[in-house]
Amino acid sequence: MSAVRTVDDVAPRWDAAGSRAVHVLQEAADATELRQEHWRIPPKTSTSGSIAGRVATLFVVAGSGTLRRGGQTHPLRPGIAAYIAVDEAFEIEAGEDGLDVVTVSSPDAAEISTGSRHTTIDLAEQEARDAVSDRKFRVLFDPDTGCAAMTQFIGYIPPIRTPLHYHDYSEMVYVVDGHGQVEIDGAQYTIGPGSTFYLPAGCHHLVENLGTGYLRLLGVLRPASSPDVAHPVLTSP
Repeated sequence: MSAVRTVDDVAPRWDAAGSRAVHVLQEAADATELRQEHWRIPPKTSTSGSIAGRVATLFVVAGSGTLRRGGQTHPLRPGIAAYIAVDEAFEIEAGEDGLDVVTVSSPDAAEISTGSRHTTIDLAEQEARDAVSDRKFRVLFDPDTGCAAMTQFIGYIPPIRTPLHYHDYSEMVYVVDGHGQVEIDGAQYTIGPGSTFYLPAGCHHLVENLGTGYLRLLGVLRPASSPDVAHPVLTSP
């Protein structure tokens, strides 16, 4: 099976109420236990539940709606991220145009101290930070905002080919917009909006933006870390 997948490559499963189509896009077969899913909620439909034994970050890629958690209601629209704690009950109601959400879940990391808990975060309100190769990123959820287990962020890659590199953390990736190529352990794949791939810790990879604007990537790291921490792969002369 290809290392790069899209929603169209994965058959959905519906919850018992028929209110949410779940596509399991990537599932790490390692100690991180990261799992990436795409939830598609039909227009004017409400779905509820909890995520047993796991925490989850959510990111809205299309549509609109609301998230209800702990007696409070939070608006959802593209660019809004959300956090669901272990076994926490939630309800999501889609608006007239339905709702598409990308989730990444993992076991919790209760031993890591966190800052004040946030339920939702607006991407537009987060500071853009510089990374190597003229890239930028905006952090959404991490331990500072109550998510001990993971770091969720949006990365911005200009029209460049990044150096071959690797990370000490593992990363789930979803292409929000833009087109390009990714090389994973020597194999090359074409990527575009909705493409997903998994980069285990130590995996040699690079990304090339073949467009004229930014290639925007939704990344989730475990363990939680800064997206600008990378190690170049040194090649023989």
